[in-house]
Amino acid sequence: MDKTHIITHIDGITTIKFLVKPSFNSVKTIIDEIVESYPYEKRLWDMSEINFDFTTTEIQMIAEYGKKVFTRPNKLAIFATTDLSFGEMRQFEVYRAEENKSLPKVFRDKASAIEWLNS
Repeated sequence: MDKTHIITHIDGITTIKFLVKPSFNSVKTIIDEIVESYPYEKRLWDMSEINFDFTTTEIQMIAEYGKKVFTRPNKLAIFATTDLSFGEMRQFEVYRAEENKSLPKVFRDKASAIEWLNS
């Protein structure tokens, strides 16, 4: 089976680099893997090599699933380079935000995303 993503934890940031467009179910599996095996207070979704390309309903469902399983306060930086992924992740940002608990933010460059996570 080909690798669909790579997860690393370096300098306090857990990075998920997507290598191919994930399916809805694989996103849920990745979220479960992060919750179970990695610190998730600072996360970076690196979508620099893919289009996320989900329906609005799927984006809402992924956001709601994250709200359910990420129980501690956390920050999620999303690095998206294509217009499609950036726009969809802006939708996700709105659906995923939880006051005083989860703060997602979308970026077009990785350095800014990391700087924000560390602020």
